[in-house]
Amino acid sequence: MFDFLLSPITLYPWFIIGIAIFYTLINIRFQQHFLLRWIHIIPTLLHEFGHALFCQLTGGKVEDIIIVTNRYERKTTGRAGYAVTRTRHAFNQFMTMIGGYLFPPMMLLTGILSLQYHQPVIFWLTLIMIFTYYFIKTSRKWLPLIVLIVLGTFMYFMMANPQYQYTLLNDIIYQLILAVLLADTILTSFTISALYFHDRNQTWDGALLGQMTRLPVFIYYLLFLSAHLAALYAAVQLLI
Repeated sequence: MFDFLLSPITLYPWFIIGIAIFYTLINIRFQQHFLLRWIHIIPTLLHEFGHALFCQLTGGKVEDIIIVTNRYERKTTGRAGYAVTRTRHAFNQFMTMIGGYLFPPMMLLTGILSLQYHQPVIFWLTLIMIFTYYFIKTSRKWLPLIVLIVLGTFMYFMMANPQYQYTLLNDIIYQLILAVLLADTILTSFTISALYFHDRNQTWDGALLGQMTRLPVFIYYLLFLSAHLAALYAAVQLLI
């Protein structure tokens, strides 16, 4: 039943890059579209999980993880998701704040390297563990329940039909996820730059880190931007 976790995946580099470019372009124009909001759940979850993971690893506590899917709530709060954490000391708070920006690029590279070394199971199992953690922590259980129903239906058809009927689907889903993560590195780079150069927003994580450490906000802008651009460059180099 779970052969798809171990089955090799045929890499289509230009499929990933093409979908990533297309997703980036339509996101710039139709960011609030219903379908795009649901697709964006993946990078949003990885971002918030990054905050949560770094918080727990450095001694803090994670109370909730929220993914915002409602358009009105997104507009009023200005957030696609957030992690409710309780930090214990300054270093814990520091690591919690930077974790959300470092984890998605790490997952992008993990997914591509797993393909390069013919071990897609590493990426699949990592995603499963992240989703399980989210399901346990979130107070809004309806979203992960919908995902579980979809996955359960997918598993049923895998058991009911020969493997050749879902092998290609497995390849496509894996590489669509990579394409979304690749596009997210570009979109996040734009967002971080907009916050720093145009809005001068004092509530984004880079500004808060600057206030906490008394270092120029530019240091954190450069850190976050460099992490995403480095991951983008490495990902494209690995793909082509």
